[in-house]
Amino acid sequence: MPPLRTAVHCAAGGLVLVLALTGCTGSPQDGSAPAVTASTSATPPVPDAPLTVTDWAVTSLSGTPLPAGAAGRARFTLAPDGSAGGNLGCNRFSAPAAVEGATVTFGPVTSTRMACEGPAGEVERTLTGLLGAGPLTWKVQGRTLTLTAADGRTLTAEAASAAE
Repeated sequence: MPPLRTAVHCAAGGLVLVLALTGCTGSPQDGSAPAVTASTSATPPVPDAPLTVTDWAVTSLSGTPLPAGAAGRARFTLAPDGSAGGNLGCNRFSAPAAVEGATVTFGPVTSTRMACEGPAGEVERTLTGLLGAGPLTWKVQGRTLTLTAADGRTLTAEAASAAE
């Protein structure tokens, strides 16, 4: 077969294939509306992590990311029995915690007494003050928790894992 004739056959075959494929998605001949197909997303939405039984790793305080020397150290868990515990950035802590609707209130914080200096000490002092600020509103969106004090100070934490 001459080269021109081969090219014409290939082009004609491609056109038939395109028409066959697009003919399946065109409008129906009876005048009705075309069928709507469901779109599937490559990534399903992330379900909200539960407020309790989740290990929350503090990532920022009042919109400021934790400094390098303290990042990843401050974390806590709220237990279904009304207790909270974790690490303030340097010292371990425990406290009673009451969840009522969209608020959580931490009782007096009991902690170990290591001397904490530098970024870890600053994070610990800020976090202790925020937890003791009275009722905090809470919101979980996906795997991110935001606690907000009445004066506008915030704590943002990411869900690390479900507590055992």
